[in-house]
Amino acid sequence: MTGRCEALIVDLDGVVYTGGERCPGAAEGLQDARAAGVALLFMTNNASRTPAQVAEHLGSVGVQAAGEEVLTSSQVGAAHLAQLRREEGLEDADPLVLAVGGPGVLDALRDEGFSAVTAAEAREAEGTDRPVWALLQGYGPQMMVRDLHEAAHAVNAGAHWVATNTDATLPTPRGPVPGNGALVAAVAHGTGATPVVVGKPHPPAYRIALQRLGLPADRVLAVGDRLDTDIDGALEAGVPAALVLTGVSTQEEADARPEERRPQHVAATLPDLAHLWR
Repeated sequence: MTGRCEALIVDLDGVVYTGGERCPGAAEGLQDARAAGVALLFMTNNASRTPAQVAEHLGSVGVQAAGEEVLTSSQVGAAHLAQLRREEGLEDADPLVLAVGGPGVLDALRDEGFSAVTAAEAREAEGTDRPVWALLQGYGPQMMVRDLHEAAHAVNAGAHWVATNTDATLPTPRGPVPGNGALVAAVAHGTGATPVVVGKPHPPAYRIALQRLGLPADRVLAVGDRLDTDIDGALEAGVPAALVLTGVSTQEEADARPEERRPQHVAATLPDLAHLWR
């Protein structure tokens, strides 16, 4: 990072909150960054919520944010499919897209102008002559096995398959639980296919984040709690990275990495990074 940090790309689960509980120092650190004129972009691999719902949840743990300050992996996936639609010359063809996951997946697709249907709606329309052009799969806490079956039907029929992320677990106050990666793996195992993955640590997430911020990578700091997603993704995109120890990864795991794969900063909590933006 060259000079003072002008923006933060902030992960949520394990950095700002864990479930409904605020991470130590998170609200105070983010408030201090705002007071210093730092732009905030909250970027999450959890695809289940809409940006407005994420902002509301942030407010419940003492962090004020607008929906425009949130970038979800569902939005990244929908943007990827919009680019693919343009590349295939289908802007006027209104291709049908299957949304598998929480409401964040469906809303992101519709915000990009897609005709998007849930797995239940796709089952009701079975037998029509309108094929599913693409599938966007993200996490949803109410997903059922039959939703995965519908995803497999689309993949087997030749639909483009995009996964919002492949995080193996989600952090909760009681410990890790299976995340979207486990559900994506189920469809992959059942079909023999491999999806395009767009969320962290893959480049599309950080490319769109930097576009949103309108800043070069070296003026931004990415803050995360997972080495394999937040930190690896930031380093791959050339964004300086800070690991906070309020979530999944540990100081020992960071120290054990080769030097080129270590975060530039490791801090116990967000306020311990304040010297980078003051």
